[in-house]
Amino acid sequence: MSNVAEIVNRVVAFRPRASALGEGGRLLRGGSLTIADQVVASGTTFATGVLIGRICSKEEFGLYMLGFSVVTFLMTIQASLVSTPYMIYFPRTDEATRPRLTGSALLFQMVLAACAAVIIGVVAFGAWIFTSTPGMPSMLAALAAAILFLLLRDFIRQICFARLEVMHAFGFDVSVAGCQLLALGALAIVGWMNASSALIALGLACALGASGWYWTHRDSIQVHLPSAAADFSRAWVSGKWLFASGLVWSISMNLYAWLIVGFHGAASVGAWGVAVGTVTLLNPFMLGLQNYLGPHIMHAHTPNDMRSLARAVTSSTVLYAGSLLMFSVLMYLFGDQLVVAIYGSKYAGGGPVVAILSLNLVFLAIGFCVSRGLFAMEKASLDFRVNFVALATMIVLGVTLSRNYGPLGAALGQVATSATAAVVRTAVFAATLRRTRRALT
Repeated sequence: MSNVAEIVNRVVAFRPRASALGEGGRLLRGGSLTIADQVVASGTTFATGVLIGRICSKEEFGLYMLGFSVVTFLMTIQASLVSTPYMIYFPRTDEATRPRLTGSALLFQMVLAACAAVIIGVVAFGAWIFTSTPGMPSMLAALAAAILFLLLRDFIRQICFARLEVMHAFGFDVSVAGCQLLALGALAIVGWMNASSALIALGLACALGASGWYWTHRDSIQVHLPSAAADFSRAWVSGKWLFASGLVWSISMNLYAWLIVGFHGAASVGAWGVAVGTVTLLNPFMLGLQNYLGPHIMHAHTPNDMRSLARAVTSSTVLYAGSLLMFSVLMYLFGDQLVVAIYGSKYAGGGPVVAILSLNLVFLAIGFCVSRGLFAMEKASLDFRVNFVALATMIVLGVTLSRNYGPLGAALGQVATSATAAVVRTAVFAATLRRTRRALT
């Protein structure tokens, strides 16, 4: 820990006296390449959703969205247990040890993904026996077959961003995007497009891209079991709270699709899916900026000066949330027209859900920046406790709203959950900063 300030200054040339406005401009310039990369990654995901939404029935698209919600949930768990601890400890590790750290992280990821595949396979077998929803067992079986590679893709991207190797992430995403779009195009041409085949196509594309990435980076990856055990123990110190926090938060935010299918059927999940898909038009900007802001906030932390971290969190929040607020206004005005233009007239009337979900992004942006500040101070346990506020809000309001109003109620529930959590998380971060500053004086 004693050389953190030196590492930070050398790697990111952080200037603690920069004004908030100047800092925001630097962040925007520095994050431009990550945004370009995210255009490729999110554009591919968006195109996949549009193809399935237009070609398949509402029910089939609803099944795809259910599978995608599971992938999103597992990515959050993977980030908390593997990617974020790697992001925290990579800047603090010397050059000679970094290949072993990367190898340990890859080993953890593969074990986690294998466990997920087994669990989903068991659920698929249970769905084949008990469910009355057509297509659900086959979708879950396809997801079980593809999940290892879907999670591996996200892991590789996060490793590249943690190492500040954005060009490597860009090349990887381009290769996966090409394979994925070719596979989906073939499915559409031969008439085999459905939720299950699309998930298999995504998994194959990720497997091909991951194979190429590993071959070109094999010299920087060393799996050493004794080191892996030590790395796991160290990562678990903070990762256990990140895992618990991510688990609670993911349940709070990703359960809505399953609530909708339980109360209103798969077709309503399709309507929910097009609203979510329309909002994800901004994903290249959002996730690209996150991929830059997350490591930036981590690198800004120095043990003896909380001012650098406070400025990084504040400027990141203003830039991120302020930009999304402008997008929310546009979705309020033109959301329904956009839904029809992208997915077709059978989804007309989804504008209000799109507008509410776009407002939800503003509160998610605030929560993201503040939570990274807590992670940088190794206070993930506090973030975990805040997420119980989100879970309670979802249980009290989200379930009832989803049952009574379908996709519109689910959107309202998400806004209530995110807004409440953002307010509480910000207050906790500010109080933690004050306590830390007093302890340093």
